[in-house]
Amino acid sequence: MYKTAVITDEVSQDLVTAAKLAQRFNLDALEIRSVNERNPFQMNKQDFIDIKNIADDFGLSICAISSPLFKCDINDEKTIAEHYEGLKRCIEAAHLWGCNIIRGFTFWNDGQGADSFEKIAQYYKKPLEYAKEGNIIIAIESEPSVCTYNSSILVDFLQLVDSPNLAAIWDPGNEIADHKAPPPYPDGYKRLKPYICHVHLKDMKKGREGFEPALLGEGEVDYHGVLNALKRDDYAGYVSVETHYRIKSQLDEESILKPQGSGFSEGGLEATEVYLTILRDKYKWMEK
Repeated sequence: MYKTAVITDEVSQDLVTAAKLAQRFNLDALEIRSVNERNPFQMNKQDFIDIKNIADDFGLSICAISSPLFKCDINDEKTIAEHYEGLKRCIEAAHLWGCNIIRGFTFWNDGQGADSFEKIAQYYKKPLEYAKEGNIIIAIESEPSVCTYNSSILVDFLQLVDSPNLAAIWDPGNEIADHKAPPPYPDGYKRLKPYICHVHLKDMKKGREGFEPALLGEGEVDYHGVLNALKRDDYAGYVSVETHYRIKSQLDEESILKPQGSGFSEGGLEATEVYLTILRDKYKWMEK
């Protein structure tokens, strides 16, 4: 049976507030993306210690680090060098926090698709060396803004690199945002399943301008099918809530592409509380 978590900045920039909500809904863990306005690349050792202490105080594990690794321009050598250093910092945090999953991406979508994969694979050589040395898994997330724009093409990239330290985050909601992608369940899941080490959970629906975050159950993702499949197939990793939905006003595109800080987290506590209630009462997500 999978374990449950929430990405903390979907609730608040204040980690205690996020931990209280996670504890109230009997979640197993926290996933760290931004805390006190800083993402993991920007945190220092004291930040890591403080985060660990708060998680311990609430009896919660830390399941993953949602880093922005390679969510940048593939031709921006300065930023890429900064991301190498940021990854080293994340590995230090992972060892302190007792987790082994660090999220990564495949650079901003340049329209070249798989033709960019050889170049991207070269940039992943150093991170995968760090991951091997640190006993870490870099979990690639597919979304339309990056070169692995859906789960099907992500499989092609993972097969090309073929590293035991590289795996996949499955985010069915991101699949909805790519209108060319096959349905996230069952089609996307069937192909990506051998590579999945972590799951993000949010719903998406068609909007006036493409796609937009939705209240769980009101979007295009078949979450009865998704959660039942994970239970049926004995997926033992984490399912982490990544709400993105807000009740009073929706996030703008920039906030969705680069989630961080108070502007992103505003309204997240109320929305994530509603999400978790629906997951508990409608989807029975903690029941075997």
